[in-house]
Amino acid sequence: MSTNNARKGRLALVIPLFTAITLLISACSSNSFGGDPIPKTSKYVFDKFKGGEFLDAFTPDQPEVGITLEAMTQLSALGYDKTKQEKAIAWAKNNTELINSVGLKANYVFTAHALGFSQDATVRTAASEVVADVGDSGTLSTDNNFVYAWVIFALLAEDQKEMANQVAIKLSSLSETEGGYKYAQGDSQTAIAPDVTAIALLAMNATLGSGDEAAEAAKEFAISKAKNWLTSNVTELSFWSSNGGPDVSGTSYAIMALNALDVDVAMQTEWLKTRINPTDGGITAPWTEPKSDVFSSAQALLALSKLSFIDVLKNKIK
Repeated sequence: MSTNNARKGRLALVIPLFTAITLLISACSSNSFGGDPIPKTSKYVFDKFKGGEFLDAFTPDQPEVGITLEAMTQLSALGYDKTKQEKAIAWAKNNTELINSVGLKANYVFTAHALGFSQDATVRTAASEVVADVGDSGTLSTDNNFVYAWVIFALLAEDQKEMANQVAIKLSSLSETEGGYKYAQGDSQTAIAPDVTAIALLAMNATLGSGDEAAEAAKEFAISKAKNWLTSNVTELSFWSSNGGPDVSGTSYAIMALNALDVDVAMQTEWLKTRINPTDGGITAPWTEPKSDVFSSAQALLALSKLSFIDVLKNKIK
């Protein structure tokens, strides 16, 4: 073979290889932390903040603190940084009387770390109160498993790994026999919820590696059971249900949790994408169709971006 032909042969091999690598890098970067693969949906949520300050998801002009803080956190992973969310941060700092439960305080602490204002005096007070709520053996003053998960994330953000591990061990003991989680263990009036199961799984998963052998075994067992419950309770292999219909927020949370365990959730993610309203980019819920629902939209941002609260934790600004 001539030198020119050899060069052409090598070039023919190199070009498609380079193209494949470029496409792979591009695909990875499009889903990386700080990027925004769903700009229309994130903008829909951001634009729903009243005066840039808070979300009134249920009652007009009445702040809904929990979803406001969560939306701030989820948006932070998509490039909506401290500067872009300046008004919402100022509102939260000036309205801490509304952040009046351990769950909301934990959520506030986590949000503050995500957006880089964790040293503010209001956050330091909230963090101290979250720590003070943790009792012997990781018990909290509430039986709400969603709160247990938020407390774990707040403690991890605060680098309180040992305490977070204790709360996670306690949470590992609060699942139902089937492996899923209710809002409160053993509540006979409610069913196992996909969103609670998923956030409990995420929180316990985030603490792996921080305990002794017995602690790790307890958490891993609970994570495995929660994973099995989620994978066994997918409706039509596309979404998770509650109250007899599609649970959009529960599906978003389940996608986050299973993604974090490297479980293939492509079908479920595609289903979630079908809920994107082509008119404004928001997510439709069964009770708002064909209109978008700000609550469901805010909780879907990370899932649609192949991210989770663990990614926020890993990328938090100290």
